[in-house]
Amino acid sequence: MISLSVKIRFFGSLCDLTKGRHLFEFVPGVNQTIKDCIERLGVPHTEVSFITLNGSFVDFSRVVCDGETYFVYPESDLPIEDVYLVSPRFVGEPRFVLDIHLGKLAKLLRIFGIYAEYGILDDDEIVARGVSMGYVILTKDRKLLMRKEIKYGYVVRSDDPYEQFDEVYRKYNLGKWASPFSRCLVCNGEILEVDKRVVEGRVPIRVFELNERFGVCSSCGKIYWPGTHYEHMEAFVSRYLPRRVLDPF
Repeated sequence: MISLSVKIRFFGSLCDLTKGRHLFEFVPGVNQTIKDCIERLGVPHTEVSFITLNGSFVDFSRVVCDGETYFVYPESDLPIEDVYLVSPRFVGEPRFVLDIHLGKLAKLLRIFGIYAEYGILDDDEIVARGVSMGYVILTKDRKLLMRKEIKYGYVVRSDDPYEQFDEVYRKYNLGKWASPFSRCLVCNGEILEVDKRVVEGRVPIRVFELNERFGVCSSCGKIYWPGTHYEHMEAFVSRYLPRRVLDPF
Protein backbone atom coordinates (compact mmCIF):
# COMPACT_ATOMS: atom_id res chain seq x y z
CA MET A 1 0.00 0.00 0.00
CA ILE A 2 1.42 3.40 -1.01
CA SER A 3 1.33 6.02 1.73
CA LEU A 4 0.78 9.69 0.96
CA SER A 5 3.05 12.47 2.13
CA VAL A 6 2.20 16.17 2.10
CA LYS A 7 3.86 19.33 3.37
CA ILE A 8 2.16 22.26 5.03
CA ARG A 9 3.90 25.60 5.50
CA PHE A 10 2.38 28.00 8.02
CA PHE A 11 2.95 31.75 8.02
CA GLY A 12 2.70 34.63 10.47
CA SER A 13 0.59 34.33 13.61
CA LEU A 14 -0.41 30.75 12.77
CA CYS A 15 3.01 29.70 13.99
CA ASP A 16 1.98 30.84 17.48
CA LEU A 17 -0.22 27.74 17.47
CA THR A 18 2.53 25.37 16.29
CA LYS A 19 5.16 26.33 18.89
CA GLY A 20 6.98 28.44 16.32
CA ARG A 21 7.35 25.65 13.80
CA HIS A 22 6.69 26.66 10.19
CA LEU A 23 6.96 23.52 8.07
CA PHE A 24 5.34 20.14 8.59
CA GLU A 25 5.60 16.97 6.53
CA PHE A 26 3.28 14.15 7.48
CA VAL A 27 1.13 11.30 6.27
CA PRO A 28 -2.57 12.23 6.01
CA GLY A 29 -5.47 9.85 6.07
CA VAL A 30 -7.20 8.57 2.95
CA ASN A 31 -9.34 11.23 1.21
CA GLN A 32 -8.38 13.78 3.83
CA THR A 33 -9.03 17.45 3.09
CA ILE A 34 -6.54 20.23 3.65
CA LYS A 35 -8.85 21.51 6.42
CA ASP A 36 -8.55 18.14 8.18
CA CYS A 37 -4.77 18.27 7.87
CA ILE A 38 -4.48 21.83 9.16
CA GLU A 39 -6.63 21.10 12.20
CA ARG A 40 -4.74 17.88 12.90
CA LEU A 41 -1.72 20.12 13.36
CA GLY A 42 -3.58 22.17 15.98
CA VAL A 43 -4.66 25.19 13.94
CA PRO A 44 -8.44 25.88 13.96
CA HIS A 45 -10.05 26.81 10.66
CA THR A 46 -11.13 30.16 12.11
CA GLU A 47 -7.47 31.22 12.24
CA VAL A 48 -6.84 30.54 8.54
CA SER A 49 -7.51 33.22 5.93
CA PHE A 50 -6.35 31.65 2.66
CA ILE A 51 -4.41 28.66 1.31
CA THR A 52 -2.33 28.25 -1.84
CA LEU A 53 -1.06 25.23 -3.74
CA ASN A 54 1.49 25.79 -6.51
CA GLY A 55 0.60 29.47 -6.54
CA SER A 56 -3.16 28.94 -6.86
CA PHE A 57 -5.83 29.43 -4.20
CA VAL A 58 -7.60 26.34 -2.83
CA ASP A 59 -10.43 25.98 -0.34
CA PHE A 60 -10.85 23.78 2.72
CA SER A 61 -12.55 21.03 0.71
CA ARG A 62 -9.45 20.27 -1.36
CA VAL A 63 -8.48 16.59 -0.92
CA VAL A 64 -4.70 16.42 -0.51
CA CYS A 65 -2.54 14.37 -2.86
CA ASP A 66 0.89 12.83 -2.51
CA GLY A 67 3.84 15.21 -2.77
CA GLU A 68 1.83 18.45 -2.51
CA THR A 69 3.01 21.47 -0.53
CA TYR A 70 0.41 23.87 0.86
CA PHE A 71 1.02 27.41 2.05
CA VAL A 72 -1.38 28.45 4.83
CA TYR A 73 -1.84 32.10 5.82
CA PRO A 74 -3.54 34.01 8.63
CA GLU A 75 -5.61 37.15 8.09
CA SER A 76 -3.42 39.99 6.86
CA ASP A 77 -3.48 43.31 5.03
CA LEU A 78 -2.79 41.61 1.71
CA PRO A 79 -5.38 42.58 -0.94
CA ILE A 80 -6.91 39.11 -1.27
CA GLU A 81 -10.36 39.01 -2.85
CA ASP A 82 -13.07 37.60 -0.60
CA VAL A 83 -13.78 34.77 -3.05
CA TYR A 84 -10.40 33.25 -2.20
CA LEU A 85 -10.80 33.41 1.57
CA VAL A 86 -11.49 30.14 3.38
CA SER A 87 -12.68 31.99 6.49
CA PRO A 88 -14.70 35.20 6.26
CA ARG A 89 -13.31 38.50 7.48
CA PHE A 90 -15.16 39.90 10.47
CA VAL A 91 -16.76 43.18 9.42
CA GLY A 92 -18.34 45.80 11.65
CA GLU A 93 -18.37 46.38 15.38
CA PRO A 94 -17.06 43.27 17.14
CA ARG A 95 -19.05 41.61 19.89
CA PHE A 96 -17.47 38.79 21.84
CA VAL A 97 -18.48 35.74 23.81
CA LEU A 98 -15.67 34.43 26.01
CA ASP A 99 -15.12 31.03 27.57
CA ILE A 100 -15.01 30.61 31.33
CA HIS A 101 -11.20 30.87 31.50
CA LEU A 102 -11.09 34.47 30.21
CA GLY A 103 -12.88 36.38 32.96
CA LYS A 104 -10.18 39.02 33.44
CA LEU A 105 -10.04 39.66 29.70
CA ALA A 106 -13.82 40.08 29.66
CA LYS A 107 -13.53 42.75 32.38
CA LEU A 108 -10.87 44.66 30.44
CA LEU A 109 -13.00 44.58 27.30
CA ARG A 110 -15.96 45.92 29.26
CA ILE A 111 -13.82 48.72 30.73
CA PHE A 112 -13.09 49.69 27.16
CA GLY A 113 -16.80 49.68 26.38
CA ILE A 114 -16.64 46.58 24.19
CA TYR A 115 -19.51 44.06 24.29
CA ALA A 116 -18.18 40.95 26.05
CA GLU A 117 -20.44 38.11 27.18
CA TYR A 118 -18.90 35.97 29.90
CA GLY A 119 -20.04 33.36 32.38
CA ILE A 120 -21.43 30.64 30.10
CA LEU A 121 -20.08 27.32 31.42
CA ASP A 122 -21.19 24.96 28.66
CA ASP A 123 -19.13 24.89 25.46
CA ASP A 124 -22.17 23.97 23.37
CA GLU A 125 -23.97 27.05 24.63
CA ILE A 126 -20.95 29.26 23.87
CA VAL A 127 -20.86 27.92 20.32
CA ALA A 128 -24.61 28.31 19.89
CA ARG A 129 -24.46 31.89 21.15
CA GLY A 130 -21.56 32.81 18.90
CA VAL A 131 -23.07 31.21 15.80
CA SER A 132 -26.64 32.45 16.25
CA MET A 133 -25.65 36.04 17.06
CA GLY A 134 -22.60 36.35 14.80
CA TYR A 135 -20.32 37.02 17.77
CA VAL A 136 -16.60 36.32 17.85
CA ILE A 137 -15.74 33.45 20.18
CA LEU A 138 -12.64 34.10 22.27
CA THR A 139 -11.04 31.06 23.89
CA LYS A 140 -7.78 29.35 24.73
CA ASP A 141 -9.30 26.00 23.77
CA ARG A 142 -8.38 25.60 20.12
CA LYS A 143 -10.43 22.40 19.82
CA LEU A 144 -13.54 24.42 20.58
CA LEU A 145 -12.93 26.51 17.46
CA MET A 146 -12.54 23.43 15.29
CA ARG A 147 -16.29 22.89 15.31
CA LYS A 148 -17.31 23.30 11.70
CA GLU A 149 -20.30 25.58 12.37
CA ILE A 150 -18.13 28.35 13.86
CA LYS A 151 -17.37 31.26 11.52
CA TYR A 152 -15.68 33.76 13.84
CA GLY A 153 -13.24 32.80 16.55
CA TYR A 154 -9.80 33.57 17.90
CA VAL A 155 -7.41 31.52 20.03
CA VAL A 156 -6.05 33.85 22.71
CA ARG A 157 -2.33 33.23 22.89
CA SER A 158 -1.11 34.80 26.12
CA ASP A 159 -1.92 33.81 29.69
CA ASP A 160 -1.62 37.41 30.89
CA PRO A 161 -4.94 39.34 30.76
CA TYR A 162 -3.35 42.60 29.66
CA GLU A 163 -1.42 40.88 26.88
CA GLN A 164 -4.63 39.07 25.93
CA PHE A 165 -6.40 42.41 25.65
CA ASP A 166 -3.59 43.77 23.51
CA GLU A 167 -3.94 40.79 21.14
CA VAL A 168 -7.68 41.29 20.74
CA TYR A 169 -7.37 45.09 20.54
CA ARG A 170 -4.97 44.87 17.62
CA LYS A 171 -6.69 42.05 15.77
CA TYR A 172 -10.15 43.63 15.86
CA ASN A 173 -9.14 47.31 15.77
CA LEU A 174 -10.96 48.01 19.03
CA GLY A 175 -9.84 51.64 19.15
CA LYS A 176 -12.40 52.33 16.43
CA TRP A 177 -15.21 50.98 18.59
CA ALA A 178 -14.09 52.09 22.04
CA SER A 179 -16.53 53.72 24.43
CA PRO A 180 -14.70 53.55 27.79
CA PHE A 181 -16.68 53.15 31.02
CA SER A 182 -19.98 52.65 29.21
CA ARG A 183 -20.42 48.96 30.15
CA CYS A 184 -21.10 47.32 33.49
CA LEU A 185 -18.12 45.30 34.71
CA VAL A 186 -20.46 42.82 36.38
CA CYS A 187 -23.08 42.03 33.75
CA ASN A 188 -21.99 43.72 30.49
CA GLY A 189 -25.04 46.00 30.53
CA GLU A 190 -25.02 49.63 29.42
CA ILE A 191 -24.18 52.26 32.06
CA LEU A 192 -26.41 55.34 31.92
CA GLU A 193 -25.65 58.60 33.68
CA VAL A 194 -28.35 59.59 36.17
CA ASP A 195 -29.20 62.61 38.26
CA LYS A 196 -27.36 62.54 41.57
CA ARG A 197 -30.64 62.47 43.49
CA VAL A 198 -31.46 59.06 42.00
CA VAL A 199 -28.68 57.35 43.99
CA GLU A 200 -29.22 59.20 47.27
CA GLY A 201 -29.41 56.65 50.07
CA ARG A 202 -28.03 53.92 47.78
CA VAL A 203 -24.34 54.85 48.11
CA PRO A 204 -22.24 55.72 51.18
CA ILE A 205 -22.88 59.27 52.44
CA ARG A 206 -19.26 60.27 51.92
CA VAL A 207 -19.37 59.07 48.29
CA PHE A 208 -22.60 60.96 47.70
CA GLU A 209 -21.16 64.19 49.12
CA LEU A 210 -17.85 64.06 47.21
CA ASN A 211 -19.19 63.15 43.75
CA GLU A 212 -21.53 64.93 41.39
CA ARG A 213 -21.67 62.33 38.62
CA PHE A 214 -23.13 58.83 38.91
CA GLY A 215 -24.00 56.09 36.48
CA VAL A 216 -26.33 53.12 36.87
CA CYS A 217 -26.25 49.86 34.92
CA SER A 218 -29.43 49.56 32.90
CA SER A 219 -29.44 45.77 33.40
CA CYS A 220 -28.37 44.98 36.97
CA GLY A 221 -28.66 48.37 38.65
CA LYS A 222 -25.05 48.56 39.88
CA ILE A 223 -24.03 52.15 40.65
CA TYR A 224 -20.79 53.67 39.39
CA TRP A 225 -18.95 56.89 40.20
CA PRO A 226 -15.49 58.29 39.27
CA GLY A 227 -13.57 57.25 42.37
CA THR A 228 -10.16 55.63 42.82
CA HIS A 229 -11.26 52.59 40.84
CA TYR A 230 -12.03 54.89 37.92
CA GLU A 231 -8.54 56.41 38.06
CA HIS A 232 -6.98 52.95 37.76
CA MET A 233 -9.17 52.07 34.80
CA GLU A 234 -8.48 55.44 33.18
CA ALA A 235 -4.74 54.74 33.36
CA PHE A 236 -5.31 51.44 31.54
CA VAL A 237 -7.51 52.94 28.82
CA SER A 238 -5.08 55.83 28.30
CA ARG A 239 -2.43 53.40 27.10
CA TYR A 240 -4.54 52.92 23.98
CA LEU A 241 -6.39 56.24 23.72
CA PRO A 242 -3.84 58.79 24.98
CA ARG A 243 -5.33 61.78 23.16
CA ARG A 244 -8.93 61.10 23.99
CA VAL A 245 -10.85 62.95 26.69
CA LEU A 246 -12.20 60.15 28.87
CA ASP A 247 -15.69 60.50 30.25
CA PRO A 248 -16.64 58.28 33.20
CA PHE A 249 -20.01 57.37 31.65
